[in-house]
Amino acid sequence: MEKFRKIRDTRPVAIIKIGGRFTENEDTLGLFGKELYMLREVYHFIIVHGGGNEVSTISKLLGMEPVFVDGIRITSADEMDIVEMVLAGKVNGRVVRNLRANGLDAVGLNGSDGSIFISRAMETVDGTETRTGNVVRVNPKLLEILLDGEYIPVISSVSTDLQGRGLNINADSVAFSLSEKIVPEILIFISDIPGILKNSKTIRKLDIGEIEKEIKNGTITGGMIPKVKASEKVLRAGVGKIIIGEYKKMGDLKLLITGNTGTLIRRNITHG
Repeated sequence: MEKFRKIRDTRPVAIIKIGGRFTENEDTLGLFGKELYMLREVYHFIIVHGGGNEVSTISKLLGMEPVFVDGIRITSADEMDIVEMVLAGKVNGRVVRNLRANGLDAVGLNGSDGSIFISRAMETVDGTETRTGNVVRVNPKLLEILLDGEYIPVISSVSTDLQGRGLNINADSVAFSLSEKIVPEILIFISDIPGILKNSKTIRKLDIGEIEKEIKNGTITGGMIPKVKASEKVLRAGVGKIIIGEYKKMGDLKLLITGNTGTLIRRNITHG
């Protein structure tokens, strides 16, 4: 299995996962692109994106009702064509165009390109066959080449299995899998919420040793549970820090990176 080598200059790598709804907002996406440009000499950026809401919209227009079991999309073979069309085409192209309009050399990719990530289908969820899958292998070689060339990879969560068939992967899972291999200084999840909430207030700092306690007491629930558990795994693999938070206006990315907004998750945090 390939290892991620150090790139030629000393800038650290930051992986940013943006959600599908975020990519739909052209104005906010434009501000995000401008801020990435301002920070391009500080970090090498890799962008990972989803787009499930737009997939559902197009599926319905084509007469397919989206099916979910425990939050997992049951991607039929027919719907997989829509997933590829929307995520690897429409959404990925929109993000790339936006970044390029803001002076950045963005490159649109999916997991199949250069075998960045290879996946395996879940096969069945609750007895129903699905083309939804999980990442089983990451090859960072193409990403190394692009970062060395001053390009920003923009990666959709579409992948392939070992037989060359398309697969739909959860974008959070893609970001975590890439982070475990690349070991960036920072992994950022731009969310619809300001961070992990406790009593309606954002938890500013979370030690991975506190994760189980917050799950048991009901602070961390639902889809946030697999996210924080995966966060613990990649932090133990060497990722510097993980931030979960919102992006609404210019300057928010810098605030997230510096830990001045959102929830900061690290291996060990000294509490004041």
